[in-house]
Amino acid sequence: MRFLIYFVLFLGLVKPALAQKADSVQIARVGVDSLTKSIPEPKGKLRKPLNIVPKYATYRSLALPGWGQAYVRQYWTIPIIYGGFGALGYAIHWNQVRYKQSITAWQSLIDQKVTTVPVTIGGTYYNALNQDQLRQSTSLYRRQRDLSIIGCVVLYAFQLVEANVTAHLKTFDNTDDISFRLKPGVQTDYVSTPMGVTAVFTLK
Repeated sequence: MRFLIYFVLFLGLVKPALAQKADSVQIARVGVDSLTKSIPEPKGKLRKPLNIVPKYATYRSLALPGWGQAYVRQYWTIPIIYGGFGALGYAIHWNQVRYKQSITAWQSLIDQKVTTVPVTIGGTYYNALNQDQLRQSTSLYRRQRDLSIIGCVVLYAFQLVEANVTAHLKTFDNTDDISFRLKPGVQTDYVSTPMGVTAVFTLK
């Protein structure tokens, strides 16, 4: 009789505990479903990458500086490129004129077999320049002219590389298909039902 009483009491304690666990699991799942439904779905069309071929951008920049930048729609760099070429071209012309005037005066000094010679260099008149001064002047303007020519080559190569790199960056897939989101998550096992946050990576 005593054993029967203990058994009835045991059933009475176990049943509410099982019912409470089932209710907690159901409530947890309902809560997760409601949170999941509350997350809005993305609307609108996905952004597609531009139809740009990097090698075409390179070929265009190779044929004409700035054409590759126009092809990749990097229009704001075109005035900078041509401004650089204009400045370097002017520097080449400026130094070339003075170089020719200096070397002509130097040759005249040698032909006349004199120690000094009057010369006008770049619009500036010098009453008497000797051979050492003319040698220094000629070397200076020649070096500056050559550096300006090298600057043009460097700028040409730079705009070529810039168009190619920009084309690769423009064609990189940066649509909404590549994203990182956090959403509610639930994991059910035999012991408990913990709730948490799940990191979701969406890759195309």
